[in-house]
Amino acid sequence: MTARQRMVQVYDRTMNGRQQRRFYEDSGFYNFGYWDPRTDSARQACETLVDKLSEKIPGDAERILDVACGLGASTRRLATRFAPGIITAINISEVQLALARQRAPGSTFSFMDATALQFPEASFDAVICVEAAFHFDTRDAFFREALRVLKPGGWLVLSDILLPRFMGPLAAPLQLPRANFVGDIASYRKRLEDIGFETLEVRDATDVCLGEFRRHLANWPAAEHRRGHLSFRSSIPRSIACHLIAWYFGMTCKTYLLASARKPALVV
Repeated sequence: MTARQRMVQVYDRTMNGRQQRRFYEDSGFYNFGYWDPRTDSARQACETLVDKLSEKIPGDAERILDVACGLGASTRRLATRFAPGIITAINISEVQLALARQRAPGSTFSFMDATALQFPEASFDAVICVEAAFHFDTRDAFFREALRVLKPGGWLVLSDILLPRFMGPLAAPLQLPRANFVGDIASYRKRLEDIGFETLEVRDATDVCLGEFRRHLANWPAAEHRRGHLSFRSSIPRSIACHLIAWYFGMTCKTYLLASARKPALVV
């Protein structure tokens, strides 16, 4: 089994697990999300994250590509602002795509690698990717493909994670290509520039995304107990598990960033 197949297998299993569905209110999300002061649930945080990213997408966009769409929650959220029919979503898991098609009817779903997009040049007004580019082999290959399929003046918008260069055995479950271990935001920005993007914004959102997610996850079993959804006895092992997962993400995720980059417009 290849590293990619192992990674897909892990996500197929965990994204649709019973506890994950409960934590995300069966929304299909599986992201850290964006936690503003009004946020009180993981589902709401993930919806806000998609909303934040899509702010850069022009309202008159005619075609949008949702890369690594997971279980279709990001696609469905995009469809609250844009017509479902203009959204194309791709993934490398047939299991996830089958569920995504049910969750976001009206949009188009295809099995496709983000680093080898099967679309002509200048096909899309926007490309969006939520918390997935660090998995691609490689992230730079995805950036080049995104630039190619964007129309002149089109936008790439994404949330992404910078990882420590030396993670040892902690990195094994994530199946991460070594080339994706970018040191800092300045290096990340330079990669986008070197590939050909302009009008860049790359900002650190670690506290409001990763930090608040970890805090909420660690406190979630106790909150479920207070709401009467978990017995005290059941909440103890789940609290231990959630604290360990929160610790793991704190160790393996260095910086959470939000990025937007524009393909240069044609000069008339």
